[in-house]
Amino acid sequence: MIKLGLIGTGYWGPNVARSMVETGGADLVCLCDRDAATLEVIGERYPDSRRTTDAADVFGDPTIEAVAISTPTRTHYAMVKAALEHDKHVLVEKPITVDVGEAEELVELAESRGLILMVGHVFQYNNTVIALREMISRGELGEVNYINLERTNLGPVRTDVNALWDLVSHDAYIMADLLGEMPESVSAIGQSFLNAGIADVVFGTFVFRSGAVAHVHASWLNPRKVRQITVVGTEKMAVWDDLDMAEPVRLFDKRIEQPQPGALEGSFLEHKTLVVDGGTSTPTVELNQPLKTECEHFLECVKTGARPLSDGRSGLDVVRALIAAEESMRNGGRLTPIV
Repeated sequence: MIKLGLIGTGYWGPNVARSMVETGGADLVCLCDRDAATLEVIGERYPDSRRTTDAADVFGDPTIEAVAISTPTRTHYAMVKAALEHDKHVLVEKPITVDVGEAEELVELAESRGLILMVGHVFQYNNTVIALREMISRGELGEVNYINLERTNLGPVRTDVNALWDLVSHDAYIMADLLGEMPESVSAIGQSFLNAGIADVVFGTFVFRSGAVAHVHASWLNPRKVRQITVVGTEKMAVWDDLDMAEPVRLFDKRIEQPQPGALEGSFLEHKTLVVDGGTSTPTVELNQPLKTECEHFLECVKTGARPLSDGRSGLDVVRALIAAEESMRNGGRLTPIV
C-alpha cells in the first residue's frame, strides 16, 4: 500500500481521504490542517492516522511516499513545490496554480525528479463524461459545432478565488477533453455582486482551431443548481446532466439539413422541413464514483510510473486558458489569445 499524507481536511479533503481509503491501496499515514478543530473532526474517522497542523511534518516524513493536497487554490504552488522537493508524488486539487510561470515550474520540477504530479480534474474520471467523449470521438454527432456548459448554484461563495477559477477550471478541462484540443482564444465577462473584486458570475466563449466554440455560464448566484453540457454536432446532439442519475447522457437525433441553393424560397412551412427530428435515446452508462476512480488512478501511477491522464501539463493548459479569460474580463470581454 502507498503511504499517503493528506494536507487540507476542510471542504474537499474528507472526500479525498474517504476515497483513498476505499481504494484499498493507500495507507493514510498522516492528516494535516492548520485548523486544529477541523483536524480533530476528521481525525476521529481515522484514529490510526497521525495528525499535525504543520505541513512540514508531512513533507519531512521519509515514510510518506505521496501527498494529496486539498488546500485553498493560492497555496497550491508552495505546497506542491515543497512536496516535490521532498520527493513526494503529488495529487493536487484543481487548478494546479493561478499563475502560468508557477505551474510550469512545478511541472518541470516533477519531471526532473521523476515524480508523479497529477491534478484533480475529477470529471476526467466520470464515466458519464467519458461516454460523451467517446460518442464524439466515434463521430456519432458528426463535426462538433458548439458546446454549451452550465455550472451554477446558489453558493458556496468563495473569497480566495472567483467563479472563473472555482468553476470554469472544471469546464475548461472538460471542453478540451471532449474536443481533443485546447482552445486558441477566449472572450469573457464577469460581475461581482456579492464581494467587491471577486466575480461571482462569469460568461465565457472559447474558440477552437477546428472552428468549434464553447460557451460557459458559471455562477454562485443562481436559484438552481445546474451541471449540464450540451454538445451540438452536424449530425446529432447530446446533453449531459450530472444531476440526472437516471439519464445522465441523452442523444438527440436532431439536425438542420443544409438546403440546396434557392431552397429557402417560399413559405415558413417549407423552412420547417429542413429540421430533422429522429427522436431521443439514452445510452447505457455504468455510473461510477469519479473521485474514487481518480484516486485509484493516482495510486496506480505512483506504483507504475505511468503518466496520469490529468497530469501537470494538462493542468498547466487549463491555467493558460483561465489566465487568458481573466485578462479578457479585465478588458471588457476583448477576444484574447490563449498562450
